[in-house]
Amino acid sequence: MRNFRRASIQNQILILATFLVVLVSVVATAMEPYIYGRHDRGFQNGLFAARAEAIAEQFAQAGSAQDEDAVLARAAALGVAVERTSPDRPRAGEQRLSPGDLVARIDAMLADNVLTALHRFVMGQSHPDVLTVGIDEKRALSFQLPVFPSYLWFVPAAASGFLKIVIPLVMLAYFSSRLITEPLRRFAAAAKRASMEGSLEKPFEPDGAAEIRSLAESLNVMSDRIQSMAEDRTRVLSGVGHDLRTPLTRLRMRAERSAEPELRSLMLADIATLNFMIDECLAYFKDPSVRAVDRKVDISSLLQTIATDFSDTGVDVRFTGPRRLAFVCKPQALTRAITNLVENASRYATQVEIDLQCREDGGIRIEVRDNGPGLTDELKAKVLEPFFKADKSRQIGAKGGSGLGLGLPIAQGIVTKAHNGQLTLVDGKPRGLVVVIDLPAPH
Repeated sequence: MRNFRRASIQNQILILATFLVVLVSVVATAMEPYIYGRHDRGFQNGLFAARAEAIAEQFAQAGSAQDEDAVLARAAALGVAVERTSPDRPRAGEQRLSPGDLVARIDAMLADNVLTALHRFVMGQSHPDVLTVGIDEKRALSFQLPVFPSYLWFVPAAASGFLKIVIPLVMLAYFSSRLITEPLRRFAAAAKRASMEGSLEKPFEPDGAAEIRSLAESLNVMSDRIQSMAEDRTRVLSGVGHDLRTPLTRLRMRAERSAEPELRSLMLADIATLNFMIDECLAYFKDPSVRAVDRKVDISSLLQTIATDFSDTGVDVRFTGPRRLAFVCKPQALTRAITNLVENASRYATQVEIDLQCREDGGIRIEVRDNGPGLTDELKAKVLEPFFKADKSRQIGAKGGSGLGLGLPIAQGIVTKAHNGQLTLVDGKPRGLVVVIDLPAPH
């Protein structure tokens, strides 16, 4: 079975088709005698013809009326409908023949071809056929041919087709679809897990058909290259950031020794802006939240601490929610995400509220509300893109500035990748913006 699962899809279909042929043959061999033997009209027709011939012979040998009555009684016991009739006055619909032609005539009349069988099945048979056999010059017998119900023709054919074709095809479709789609479902689950967890280290298990194993190995090689490129990018950026700090430190020291106060202030502001840009870019490209360890913390206390820290700096931030709520998360990463959201809201609003709710499924919902101007639907999608700034007129590093446009993308990455959660932006009532964070219950 393992070798079959690891075969190519083409070979799997070929093997299953061969198995279908064998299965149909076995089922047909096993069920054909039962299906057609129980309702075999050919056998019943022959039996009726033999009985009719025997009754005609016995009636011809009868020497008295009592013997004739005994023959007719035995015929009735055998299920043969026969009665005396006059050889001189045939009834309507009767066909007269000699005793020697009885069997051949019955076989011809009861044998069904395709058109006759279809006609009897659809239209039915209104009255039975009658054959009159002349015994001698004074005696004759009228045999009433049996009428078989339509289901005796339809049921065996339907049962045979169902057992030989429908059931094997359904079995083939089920097993083939399962063999082919099961590795694909695992493949899709691995891809989704890798995208949510942010891990690119061989996420795809080479299992299943040969084509799927080849695809998994190719994607694993590709993920290794992406992982290597990401690490190289981070190392380069870290090196550049570290190298830039040295000349920036010298510039800051020289600017502090400047004799012109106005020029010194402008130079120090530019240097602070450059340091801010370096820190933000490194924080975005080297996100430690994915590798952080989950810990059980009091999420209410964590959010209350964030609100208190901002309040101490003059920002009106309030926390609402339960006094204590234990939750498993990455506390440092989540603190950074909420801090970015509150800091972003404080640039455009005078009041910010952090609301914590416990969901019925064991997860939590955190809402960061502000009373600012809000965002249009078009901007809601764009502000989550890196380096996008809704207000491009504001300068980086200036008071009330909009930063580099990395606060929301960093928060979204922490929520989605580090916690498998969801971050959405909705309109506040009557105004403002609400950032909704839904975190699932820890597994």
